[in-house]
Amino acid sequence: MKTLVLLCALCGTLNAAEFFVSTTGNDGASGSKAAPLLTLGKALERAGAGDTIYLREGNYAGGQTVAKERITIAAWEGEKVCLKVPNDNERIGNCLWFTASGGTLRGIDLEGGYYYVLKFELGVVGGLVEDCRLHGSGRDCVKIAGADRITIRRCEIFDSGQRDNSNAEGIDNVNGDEMLVQDCYIHDIATCGVYPKGGSIGSIIERCLIMRCNQAGISMAQSSGLQFYDTKANPEYYSCRDCVARNNIIVDIKGSGIDLESALRPRVYNNTIVNAGQTMRGGIRVSGNNKGGEAGLVKCRDAVICNNIIVMGADSKRPAVMMGKDSHEGSLTFSNNHYHKVGGKALFWWEPTGAYGLDLAGWVKLSGESEASEGDPGLDERWHLQKDSPCIGKAKNLAPPDAEPKDKPATGKRKPEDKAEGNTAEPSPGFMDDYDGQPRPGTRERKPWDQGADQFGADALPTPPAKDTVGTRPKTEKSGKKATGR
Repeated sequence: MKTLVLLCALCGTLNAAEFFVSTTGNDGASGSKAAPLLTLGKALERAGAGDTIYLREGNYAGGQTVAKERITIAAWEGEKVCLKVPNDNERIGNCLWFTASGGTLRGIDLEGGYYYVLKFELGVVGGLVEDCRLHGSGRDCVKIAGADRITIRRCEIFDSGQRDNSNAEGIDNVNGDEMLVQDCYIHDIATCGVYPKGGSIGSIIERCLIMRCNQAGISMAQSSGLQFYDTKANPEYYSCRDCVARNNIIVDIKGSGIDLESALRPRVYNNTIVNAGQTMRGGIRVSGNNKGGEAGLVKCRDAVICNNIIVMGADSKRPAVMMGKDSHEGSLTFSNNHYHKVGGKALFWWEPTGAYGLDLAGWVKLSGESEASEGDPGLDERWHLQKDSPCIGKAKNLAPPDAEPKDKPATGKRKPEDKAEGNTAEPSPGFMDDYDGQPRPGTRERKPWDQGADQFGADALPTPPAKDTVGTRPKTEKSGKKATGR
């Protein structure tokens, strides 16, 4: 059966057609490179499942729906392409809307949409967005409405909530499983930078730079209406299950750098959080949520928070860690985190016992955290470790068992045959890279890791990224005709 499926997929690929769109084209033309179409809408009408649409340099009207499976929409290699719609016209809800599975979007600037710049609809399985700029939304920049296995990598996502800033995330994922957000620069967001909620299972946010959010940088997760939960896969109504935030740099956040709310087995590894909790919540917040109805109070369970650096600003009165009342049950693991309050001592809240204003010793006593440390972490202007940092060699090695460093360290990515559709596999039991994509020591080396997102000693990526870089790093693969999504 697997052989038959593979042969069918291969035949679909061999028969795939290419369509070209140009600002000097004609919708009555053939759509070839020599005789391009004028509009994306006409190309989508002509294209069949598995086909590719190349946009030549220029500005195009958005507002289209991609309703056929495995459609790729890409900028021609080396050319700048923009899709744009207004964000104040209710008749144009999205700049682009995927209602079919397996679509790919590559190398395009998308702007506007009354609600969303980009939306993946309920029932979609597999989608890949890479090397794109997504910005200027009426509300959320990206909406994942129950779509599974969506990968968003090397993208810049910014300026959400231009029409309505009351509920306007960078990436709003409601009950979409196995989302992967990787190497993205997410900034100037009206509410949260990114969250998997509504019962999202197995989502990963890694190696992202997240700056200037008015609520949380990363939330795993916030509350959703009970109708959005899959009660077969998630009968307990956890907001997210087995989701991971790792190797992220999170800076200048009014609320929490990372929020854990009603999450089952969340993992928070090797993040560098600087100047979060400016006006509310804390550096990291753990909370339950009374969802009402048959769900009732749902607490976090079996959380692991390890190897993070949390730096609170001089003006913040919020705690480095905020442990809410009725927030957690099961096994709670804090270890090897480093805390710092500019100009003073870090504060901690343990609301289950009404303990506020704890110092590190008091926090360790109540939380049971092992190998906690405090003091200036020695970050440079790029939020990377300097050579005299006390955080070097103070983290727990989380590499997979018996792992050795490789040129392409394990990060819980997809199988090669799945990558073209943005599909994700189960996360590996560990990981071996840092924010810059450089290898950390493997377990056979018996060396400790460094705390925070950066492993000292390797070439550091510029943060924020250079003006001409989309996402956090220059792409290492072609984005035009020969791109494969791998």
